[in-house]
Amino acid sequence: MKIPNLFIAGLPRSGTSSIYTYLNQHPEIFMTSIKEPNHFARDFQIESDRFHKKQLYFPYRTDNKYLRLYKNWKNEKIAGEASWTNLYSKVSAEKIYSFNPDAKIIIPLREPVAFLYSYHSAATFALGEHIMDFKQALAAENDRKKGRCLDKRVIVPSWLFYSEFIKYADHVGRYLSLFNKGQINIVIFDDFVENTPQWYKSILEFLVVNSDFTADFTAINPNKILKWPRLKKLILDSPYFRKFLRFFTSADIYAAMKNIYKSKIVTYQPRPSMEPELRNKLMKKFKMEVEKMSHLLNRDMIKLWGYDKM
Repeated sequence: MKIPNLFIAGLPRSGTSSIYTYLNQHPEIFMTSIKEPNHFARDFQIESDRFHKKQLYFPYRTDNKYLRLYKNWKNEKIAGEASWTNLYSKVSAEKIYSFNPDAKIIIPLREPVAFLYSYHSAATFALGEHIMDFKQALAAENDRKKGRCLDKRVIVPSWLFYSEFIKYADHVGRYLSLFNKGQINIVIFDDFVENTPQWYKSILEFLVVNSDFTADFTAINPNKILKWPRLKKLILDSPYFRKFLRFFTSADIYAAMKNIYKSKIVTYQPRPSMEPELRNKLMKKFKMEVEKMSHLLNRDMIKLWGYDKM
């Protein structure tokens, strides 16, 4: 049996969707139609079941069901997926290593404050975040760790523990402790955006596929604004509605339907800039984590991400 050999382990809004989409265009690479199976995030599966007191989410729990996502994988040299939980989960790295110790790992990372601001928007769109004000959502973290201030539509409570996401060194360190450095490609979001073709080529070289292939680098996953939030909340976000669709459709059709409905119910527009005072406060809070990443990557992330100019 063929075993998937590529796992993108990047947080949301950090280039993960773009890398997944661009790689999926390559004739030597197969990516699952369900971009985020979240198969290896056993800790989040347990947390979600405990919060909801039943299994509502994470349909790809068994190896058999997960591997069925690869049924259309033919002769491509590389096959993989892009669950962002692969990085944030505390158990995914170990489980991926047990699944395929020879796999290659791509880890996109984004400047922490920019990531959080963008992630909050994504959380209000799809992950059950009901506090629309970014500053108030951050302030609710301590209450949420005690089980308070959580909407019933939250998929996993700890997905709204914003500061926990910024422990980049811990998240990346779990992979570095298991896989050889040559199996891991860390992509800095700033570099990828500045020269996408060059970084795409370097990723293809890392995967040892034809690096002369050029993808369509159309912008992927910009900031979304809902046209009909009530429709999405009552029907499209319902775990029961999702189960109904999965029962009657294949994974490929389900993924295509999600893309269609997303394109119909949203408009795309940039999010307003963050207040400078709040940005500065958060950068001070997370500077130590950035210093840890500088040591881990042997690169001055303090300077790259502007933490030397606060």
